[in-house]
Amino acid sequence: MYCMTDNPLKKSERINELDIFRGFAILGIFMVNILVMNVCFAYRAEWEAEQTGWLQAISFFILENVFYSKFFTIFSFLFGIGVALQIKQSKAKGNYSNLFFLRRFGSLFFFGVLHIVLLWAGDILHIYGMLGVLLLFLFRLPAKLLLGLAIMIFIFPFFNAFFEQIMEWLSFDYSAPLAELSRAEILVLKHHGSYYSGIVLRLKEYAFASGLIYSAITPIALSMMLLGGYIVKTGWLENLYERILRIKPYLLISLGVFLIYRFTVYYWVLPTFNIPHGSPISITLITLFQISDVLISFSLLWFLGYLWNKGIGRWLISKLQFVGRMALSNYILQSILGYLVMRTFNGYEYFSAFGCIILVLSIYSFQIIISQLWLTKFQFGPLEWAWRCISYVKILPIRKSM
Repeated sequence: MYCMTDNPLKKSERINELDIFRGFAILGIFMVNILVMNVCFAYRAEWEAEQTGWLQAISFFILENVFYSKFFTIFSFLFGIGVALQIKQSKAKGNYSNLFFLRRFGSLFFFGVLHIVLLWAGDILHIYGMLGVLLLFLFRLPAKLLLGLAIMIFIFPFFNAFFEQIMEWLSFDYSAPLAELSRAEILVLKHHGSYYSGIVLRLKEYAFASGLIYSAITPIALSMMLLGGYIVKTGWLENLYERILRIKPYLLISLGVFLIYRFTVYYWVLPTFNIPHGSPISITLITLFQISDVLISFSLLWFLGYLWNKGIGRWLISKLQFVGRMALSNYILQSILGYLVMRTFNGYEYFSAFGCIILVLSIYSFQIIISQLWLTKFQFGPLEWAWRCISYVKILPIRKSM
């Protein structure tokens, strides 16, 4: 798996751009996650209203238009590419095994559950573990059918209605456990609560966010994974730079059109008009807005790949690949460091929007350094190595041969 995993390809077979893209995705994911670590999702709007001044306004503009809803899209797309590549490689070598992949996805799901319970409620690994099992069957479909299915899932507007109906049948109010706590009570728990109270609070936070996770994030993630599979099946990764140059005019024109649409809707239509939620107009606006998010996501990847192949800023861009090769370890490390900052050192609700950006850039710079140092001695990140051992059901060497 290539999004947040060890890479089973030999060094000579690695695609540098994918490592760079993974490292870039880890940065963007943390930029979004830190805001939820800094203030509970239930009181996010209230906190944002308190962030005043031009510096905070610029920070929110950057976060909204560059980071929000962009990097889990990239993450999911790369995950799909990774799964499809590994399936393709294993079939070419004649050693494909459903049991092997079930161990990989099952252990990924287990890592995600531990992540939620022990560190942070905003985990994505458990979702990827569940969707990974589904990909084993879906990736058997022809490329065109994969693309069509990805588009259908992406534009389908009723996932939220289905989720709410299921919750009603189960008589479960998923938002109630967290909603019962005031902002002040959560602040006290974050700063002075025991580790056990933190576990209970994380479970309440996860329940509160489950509507967003299962009715919005999961369908988009699946559609992007299927798109990644389509890219592999159609040979898009071969002669990648030529592909980058070929799509340049189409991508830039589409991006320009949807950026105009995005700014018009976000900064004029929504504040000016009262559009009923769930109405046909609302559904259309949201779908087109999500398409603009995807276009921005792929434009960021395109621009990064273009600079890399042109040799522009190559020294700086190359540093991303070290984080990307240890993406799973770095993803969990961000949660560990975020926990230390927000809980152990009482940083919860301390940081402004601008402060969160600076904090992320500082931690990510540290991750670049330690990832590069680690990879001079070891073949894989620590969690990547553990995951490989579970997948292959044996202890594998981690140190580089001298």
